[in-house]
Amino acid sequence: MTTHRRDIPALPDLVFAAAVEPQRLADWLPPPLDVVGLAEDDILILRHQGRLTQVRLAADFDHLRLTWESLADPTRRGALTVSPLGAGHSVAELEVEPDDQEFAGRLLDALAKEVEATFTAG
Repeated sequence: MTTHRRDIPALPDLVFAAAVEPQRLADWLPPPLDVVGLAEDDILILRHQGRLTQVRLAADFDHLRLTWESLADPTRRGALTVSPLGAGHSVAELEVEPDDQEFAGRLLDALAKEVEATFTAG
């Protein structure tokens, strides 16, 4: 699994909050993903290319790590870890299976834009 990285000019807890809060997640996930809702506290329902899929989420707030796994296909999974980079900056590291460099880059860019729009715009 390849790790994709993106520096984000915000504190790690703010970046992580944007990634895990369901309403914010729905705002920044790029196409072709669309958040339909939550089945339970840890099951996210997504629309992907016209099909519904359920994804189990697990958020570790102590280590700022979000993991997910498709309930229909456990080989489709990933993890996002946010770490401090210094002086109010963070690094978001994303691993996805199957590895898709273009999609991972779009996810990280979309997260960075959401964080900037929500927390750093002034």
